[in-house]
Amino acid sequence: MFRHRPLATAATALAALLLGTVALSGCASASSQLAVGATVAAGKHPVVAIVGDSIESGMGLEPFEAWPALVAVDRRWGLENFSQPGAGFVAVGATNADFNGQVDQAIAAKANVVLIGASDNDLGQDNASVAKAMAAAVERLSDALPKAHLIGYNALTGEASDSDLAPLNAALKQAVTTAGGKWIDLGQPYRGQLGLVQDDGEHPTLEGQQAIASVVLSKLDGIV
Repeated sequence: MFRHRPLATAATALAALLLGTVALSGCASASSQLAVGATVAAGKHPVVAIVGDSIESGMGLEPFEAWPALVAVDRRWGLENFSQPGAGFVAVGATNADFNGQVDQAIAAKANVVLIGASDNDLGQDNASVAKAMAAAVERLSDALPKAHLIGYNALTGEASDSDLAPLNAALKQAVTTAGGKWIDLGQPYRGQLGLVQDDGEHPTLEGQQAIASVVLSKLDGIV
């Protein structure tokens, strides 16, 4: 397990992040501080790759306000967020690519940890085709990065229902756990919550991203 500071209460940790710094203990002195969005020196902290969509990329916000960046500052990760709006395991995103390109990037980065989520962008695609693409992507990651921690999680959404997402979540969970990875169920921390959803009805506000980060931190404690 990687060393990281003990999990603080969500309110205290994320309030500190929004102020632009976070106090660290364990792996740093009590006076050490790290600015939100700051780059962690390579070679000193685990490289963590994110394979995701517009929720992870922070659409409508600054990249450092997205939940992967908030979690990375708290955990002192070297973050490589490859997420792309519109992308899925089959769905093609803003850069005319699906998650395969992000998987290639995670492998090239020699990530120590890979977080990979299901995506509501794949809704409307053939479920069998999506499941096959998920299995292939996870297998590639597992084969290329045999020592990496592979962590899958459910699709995050502001609009889609749990029943609609269930087949996608189940397929990715199966692929990840079969490959020896871990699965974390994040629920839907911002969906339907006043002030946590942007006007488009789909993407989280800054407060919504904070809500996601709080859940992610609690779920990852004891894993990485």
